[in-house]
Amino acid sequence: MAKPSDKASHLPRLRPKEKQGDRRTTWTELLNDLVFTVIIGQLAQRLQKDMTGSAFGQFLLLYVPIWWLWNGETHYSTRFDNERDVIHRLLVSLQLVGLIVLAASIPNALESGSKTYALTYATVRIILLIEYARAWYYVPEARPYIRHIATGFGISVLLWIGSVFVSIPYRYVLWGIGLLIELTTPLTPTGGQLHRQFPPDVRHLPERYGLFTLLVLGQSVTGTTQGLISSGLAFIPLLTAVLGGIVIIGLWWAYFDRLDDDAVRQVSEGGTARLYAAWLYLHLPLTVALTLIGVGLSYVIQASAQADLTASARWLLVGSVTAYLLTEAGISLTTLKAGPPHASFIRGMSVRGGVAIILLVVGLFWPFNAVWLMGFTATLIVGLILSDYFAPEPPGSEERINQEADTGGVESDAER
Repeated sequence: MAKPSDKASHLPRLRPKEKQGDRRTTWTELLNDLVFTVIIGQLAQRLQKDMTGSAFGQFLLLYVPIWWLWNGETHYSTRFDNERDVIHRLLVSLQLVGLIVLAASIPNALESGSKTYALTYATVRIILLIEYARAWYYVPEARPYIRHIATGFGISVLLWIGSVFVSIPYRYVLWGIGLLIELTTPLTPTGGQLHRQFPPDVRHLPERYGLFTLLVLGQSVTGTTQGLISSGLAFIPLLTAVLGGIVIIGLWWAYFDRLDDDAVRQVSEGGTARLYAAWLYLHLPLTVALTLIGVGLSYVIQASAQADLTASARWLLVGSVTAYLLTEAGISLTTLKAGPPHASFIRGMSVRGGVAIILLVVGLFWPFNAVWLMGFTATLIVGLILSDYFAPEPPGSEERINQEADTGGVESDAER
């Protein structure tokens, strides 16, 4: 018979309480991420076929639930994951099968495949609720948090299932209501209090968001490659693709060279949950922008041999890069507010905002062709990276949070 300690080592447990030791993304999580890579690719291909305003709205209607599905499993794992938990691994595998079906439904998710999309979304959510039910049983101290999350997610699941019994467009209305309930569940006052009581694992969560950002950035590489293939590898499109590659590398550098996790660390130390919530939800527009950048790069490379660049392609590239930079500035702001002010964070936020404004104004209203627009964008991004590189070296996030606590900067319960 197995010892109790051996049995417990295979069950859900409250991971953030384990302050010592290293923690990394598990192989199970990485396997799940592969399916999301395919789903994001399907969403990008759907948008490549139609760049109208209504198509963009449809893209968002499909993208936001996908992003939130990934968040749901990630936030369970950061608190309760156990790599030796075989039942958890099997449940995640079932989710993976559901996500494969979801990926296949994307091309017709708002047409003939809308029922499949809705039911698959609900099924993946139900599997997550089963995981939370296990955590409820084995981690009784976390029941207030689990009750709050499960209530919001459970109501949403009922709406998604119910949507298959109503006609379009009311089906989409129920999707939106259900998704809104899920998105706002962690933002309620009770949710904020529970985030401080049962915080995410600062050793794990920033890395997970970084990995998701990286897999979405991969769609920019895909878009660049597709644009170059479609252009026939002529010299001008090749030059445009090289400049696009510089933009991709610069965007990667801008995010990962300063992976701001101060807001996550602050809430894990009992600080305010507001900055943590801002940090978390800002990754939605960040990854939306990255997906659009991939589509924009493909269009601009294909158009590079033409005399004029279409307004839609120009808006798509310039608007998406601008949105990415402004969101990055917002993430830098959460870092700036989470600890003592430092010149590096002030500079990073200001430069990102400034580069975004310059790109938006000049890129949209100056009559660049595709090559010159890509070159101008690449030059601005390189300038941003150089600014970061020569900025003063900031202290680590743990040191900054400790400094803030020592100076009385962490908010009291009444201020949160």
